[in-house]
Amino acid sequence: MKRLLGFALLLLAFASQAPAATLRVGSMALQPCPREPAFCGTLARPLDPSGRVPGTIAIAFLFYPHTGPGAATGTIVTQEGGPGLPSIGSRAAYLALYRPLRVNHDMLLVDPRGTGASGVIDCRPLQTQKIMTVPAVGACGRSLGRASVLYGTPLAVDDIVAVLDKLGVGQIDYYGDSYGTFFGQVLAARYPDRLRSLVLDGAYQAVDASPWYPPAGMTVRRGFNLACKRSPYCAALAGSSLSRIKGLLATVRQQPISGTGPDGDGNLRHGVADPSSVGLILYGGASGWINYRDLDASIRALQTGDKAPLLRLVTENNASENPEAAPGYSRGLFVAVSCLDYPQIYDMNAPIAERIQQRRASLAAQLQTNPGVYAPLTLAEFQTVAIDVSVLNMCLRWPVSDPPYAPGIPIPAGARFTDAPTLVINGELDMLTPAAEGAAAAKEFSHGRHLVIANSFHVDALGDVDDCTQNIVRHFTKTLKTGDVSCAANVKPVRLVPFFPRRAADAVPQVPAAGNAVSTVKRSMASATLQTAADAM
Repeated sequence: MKRLLGFALLLLAFASQAPAATLRVGSMALQPCPREPAFCGTLARPLDPSGRVPGTIAIAFLFYPHTGPGAATGTIVTQEGGPGLPSIGSRAAYLALYRPLRVNHDMLLVDPRGTGASGVIDCRPLQTQKIMTVPAVGACGRSLGRASVLYGTPLAVDDIVAVLDKLGVGQIDYYGDSYGTFFGQVLAARYPDRLRSLVLDGAYQAVDASPWYPPAGMTVRRGFNLACKRSPYCAALAGSSLSRIKGLLATVRQQPISGTGPDGDGNLRHGVADPSSVGLILYGGASGWINYRDLDASIRALQTGDKAPLLRLVTENNASENPEAAPGYSRGLFVAVSCLDYPQIYDMNAPIAERIQQRRASLAAQLQTNPGVYAPLTLAEFQTVAIDVSVLNMCLRWPVSDPPYAPGIPIPAGARFTDAPTLVINGELDMLTPAAEGAAAAKEFSHGRHLVIANSFHVDALGDVDDCTQNIVRHFTKTLKTGDVSCAANVKPVRLVPFFPRRAADAVPQVPAAGNAVSTVKRSMASATLQTAADAM
């Protein structure tokens, strides 16, 4: 929780820092931020625009003036994912993405209401639970009282536009990743004329989405096989990767596998491989590339009696559920947005007892029409996966009273989306926001283009080690054209672990160059060293 409290302390630091100089932007006088080449500000906003719930909320933001001479040619606004992550907390990644454009572009980062320095929601025990529970979600909502319905995306979008108005900023170039793409769609529908350009990275649809999210299962069933076929060692094996995953599930259904494994930070943790934890590996998405890289080899290691690689994957994925892994992340905001803005398999306006009955009926109908929606997991097994991933039951007890709009419909039917050039991006192997979801989102925009990045995962332009997507985004923001996107089809495949040797000498030997007389054992040891380095990275 020290990291989470740090955002509140950061805001206090902004207020207590003696300003060396102020910057007048629009009608606001901004103060220099301590230890940051930016100007800090807050804007008091009504918690409830209708006035039914009294009070205000301070919306915090950072403004980075352009670094070159003359007037700015535009303003870039970036929005983090989650929901629940503060945009200010990810400023280093956004500044790196747009560094070449900052000479003549201002940048604005706003923490949405309920996150970071903008009145962060800190529900206990929900925030600190190892795995979120339905009762804790309900308790969080009850603790917010009538404000439980006042943290949805439309109100957060209105907050950002109010900041823009105060700063005198007209049209903006918007970049959103993950939930930021949902946010961007709501922005594009509520304020279509405020956008000069729109980039949605790791996108999923905000209109007419199914509460079952079937593209996730389609990606899982296709993706692991694709990754195996594109990795020479795995491709040469008999059978498919999906068939081995099905075999693993059959095994752990009969007898779960328990033990200890490192959690990714060097800490040994107890873990249990069962359908629930295997489901988190398949559907979690937070550790997508690691899971693709290791799972097939981990299953084959288990078949030889070595359970260590699989248990490591289990403990690493369990650790990714820890809210402390993402500084400033608010689980309370995550559920507040999810339960109001996302479609559910029950009516959020109904009393809890009726929701439970509706859920039962929806599950029964799904078993009849599409029982394999989450295959290779059964529908019952999928519901045992962490609720922030499986989501079907998460909102059962979240209180809804007098919401500002119909739950599950943050964008009203027939809304006009922006005509601004729009680039929608998805990773080919991303099970968290599958490419099919991004394609559906792109269809809402008259000048939209959908771009799938081969062999890639969740959010592609930030930390882009392939030096592909970030260049496309920069070019698009600068010129309003996608330009050359050929690199998107040529991102190198994931290098799957061939197998997990127990001894270095058993690793696949390196192929010797002409004239290299090094022994097979030493070449195997060199290979093991390389694989170990790759594993650590």
